[in-house]
Amino acid sequence: MDIKKVFILGVSLINMLFLTAQDSLPLNYFRSPLDIPLYLSGNFGELRSNHFHSGLDIKTQGVEGQKIYAVADGFVSRIRISPYGYGNAIYIDHPNGYTSVYAHLQKYEGKIAEEIKKYQYKNKTWEMDYYPSDTLLKVKKGQLIALSGNSGSSGGPHLHFEIRETKSECPINPLLLGFDLKDDVHPTLRSIVIYPLTDSSVVNNINKPQHVRVTGNRGDYKLISTTANFAYGPIGIGVDVIDQLTGVSNKNGVYEIKLFVNNQEVFYSKIDKFCFDESRALNALIDYEYYLKTNQRIQKSFILPNNTLSIYKNQKDKGVVFIDYEKEYDFRYEITDVYQNKSILSFKIVGMNTRITKSTKQAQTTDTLFSYADSNFFENTFLQVSIPKNALYDDLPFHFSISDTMRSAISPTYQVHKETTPIHLPITVGIKVGRLAENLRKKAVIVAIDANKKYYSRGGEWRNNYLVASSKTFGGFAVMLDTIAPKIEPINIFSNKNLENQKSIQFKISDNLSGIKFYNGFIDGKWVIMEFDGKTSKLTYYFDVISKGNHVFKLEVIDGVENKQSIEIPFIR
Repeated sequence: MDIKKVFILGVSLINMLFLTAQDSLPLNYFRSPLDIPLYLSGNFGELRSNHFHSGLDIKTQGVEGQKIYAVADGFVSRIRISPYGYGNAIYIDHPNGYTSVYAHLQKYEGKIAEEIKKYQYKNKTWEMDYYPSDTLLKVKKGQLIALSGNSGSSGGPHLHFEIRETKSECPINPLLLGFDLKDDVHPTLRSIVIYPLTDSSVVNNINKPQHVRVTGNRGDYKLISTTANFAYGPIGIGVDVIDQLTGVSNKNGVYEIKLFVNNQEVFYSKIDKFCFDESRALNALIDYEYYLKTNQRIQKSFILPNNTLSIYKNQKDKGVVFIDYEKEYDFRYEITDVYQNKSILSFKIVGMNTRITKSTKQAQTTDTLFSYADSNFFENTFLQVSIPKNALYDDLPFHFSISDTMRSAISPTYQVHKETTPIHLPITVGIKVGRLAENLRKKAVIVAIDANKKYYSRGGEWRNNYLVASSKTFGGFAVMLDTIAPKIEPINIFSNKNLENQKSIQFKISDNLSGIKFYNGFIDGKWVIMEFDGKTSKLTYYFDVISKGNHVFKLEVIDGVENKQSIEIPFIR
């Protein structure tokens, strides 16, 4: 008997039994959204910047223009077009209570495309977030709805595909639904981190996280170093782990992480579903400070007090383990992907045999202590900071300082705690500045300043004598003035050019601070659709029906504080 065939059959049966166990999910209800083999560049729950990945990134063979099909009967419930995020996207509600989402599209097809153009001209906008009635755009399973693309914030041609619960809008893991993908690759463990969690905790005689490298393959892992790791007090463990699928090199996320101590499960996470309002708590799951410094994500197997992620399925003492003197603790990670390929890492941590008599960490001064369970407010002569309830993941020893005024700023830089501390909800920052003429007040914005002294506009509105804006991060803040109009650069048009053989007119637009707010194009005074690519800052008009002869193209661009730039160019068609 062919042993290899028996093994493959066995794995297939295990996968079938596993998927069948998901009896509340619509197994094999949906067809593939593409008619090419499915290979993934990103999977569900993968760790991304400030969020979990909410679907599958399906490769489109490196090109745009692959046919996209409705995965089941239903109706188009939403159409969104944006230069950022999902780009061109379609949402289809299905009668079984689920919604399919198709994003980063190149173009729409059939009646959907006709309805979009009608909406855009009626509302004089290319960007749109449109909710058609449930009778307007009905679709059948297998109906062509769009072509794949690279729109929005996509980093290359692919289809972003989701399945959501229609009522809650929470995405679920599409790989639980029976789509035809191949995977016999075990998760890859790269390192662990041992964290001392209090001032009196130590790991290998110091009060700092200890990174320990891992070696192994095909599901069997061990620590590279054979030297014992000693600790005392409350500790937590983190793991650097990725997953891959058969036939592709992309690094994806894992499905389940279990941590055992002395054969008792102390932590269990599973990414089968999440909701968008909790997704930012990914920053509490990972070692956020380490990520900002290294761009590597360590997944912590212990839970901060106000981290309420639903992916945590079981935990003991929030995953915190107390290491006592002269005792030995057997740790074991069991990490699996959605197809139940499992990797195991076993290691020991030994309690120190030398007693600690005092804290190893020097006490730091704190301006005030903020509770995560309350709303919090900080104020001095020129600054107000409001932190809403549940914005913090843990109680916060809050720090504040003032730095010199940056070049181009009209206020000092106010350092509002540290950008390495993640927050779940936006904070409000208000800065008082000196006397400003009314015309300059309209041009003022608050900027957020990162550790590299780069600054980004957060906008702002005046409330009494404070310029107020919201921010999703702590860090430095100051006030700057934006008095410079946006810049318009023609790409393929100049005065009186004959455009008879061109398919489009293109411009590049940019702004120095507050960002592009509006743009409008006109031919002979009539509004036309201008498509904006946020990655390249290019605006494009694709020629529609236009008479032969002389014409004038006009483009208007307005930034976030109403600085306006316009250009008029005569052309021949």
